[in-house]
Amino acid sequence: MRALTREQAEALEAFLDPRLDATALAQALPLPFVESLEESGLLAESEHEDVRRMLERRSAERTIEWGTHTTTQGDVLAAFATHCRDELTDVDVVEGGPTSLEVRWRSETSRFELRNGFLGIDRLAGDASTMLLGEIGPDLRALVEVFLDRPELRAKLAVCDLELLERLGTVRSSAFVYFEWFLRDAYGVKLLPAPAFTQGLIDRGLLSLGMG
Repeated sequence: MRALTREQAEALEAFLDPRLDATALAQALPLPFVESLEESGLLAESEHEDVRRMLERRSAERTIEWGTHTTTQGDVLAAFATHCRDELTDVDVVEGGPTSLEVRWRSETSRFELRNGFLGIDRLAGDASTMLLGEIGPDLRALVEVFLDRPELRAKLAVCDLELLERLGTVRSSAFVYFEWFLRDAYGVKLLPAPAFTQGLIDRGLLSLGMG
């Protein structure tokens, strides 16, 4: 099976995600694009497991470059999972895999997911505070708009681009704080709010930057 484009990977990931409505997605995407996925056989039920594995591998192997240091999203997530297990006495790893991690701090559960894209993001928020890690550049404008329009979404869901070291969302999660500390201590990098998101909050009167 040939390598997927970003657009194909994002769409297939959404179609195979049980939290999302495949029919609504098909109607929202350009018809020729959906037809091309069908003609390629990538949407065939018999191919679902192979496609899932391909999508997991693609998101985990996304290259991250910080100065002279090169790593992958999957390696960062795996290293943080090990950090939680071995070094954080107040954090329990509930579930972990190549592209996801669920941890608990006291009664607070938080989830990390590697993504190929963010189609249907408004349906990806669950009971646990969730951080989606992936490439935000192509979707930045749309992501900023949906986060500004949906306060309940930005309070439960965060989106993070490790390559850009930018995040969107206003989630309060101790695990996310530990993750940011881990990035600082292990890799010497700092995760910051995406400037476009911060400016949007300011423009809508939702954030005030004090002087002095």
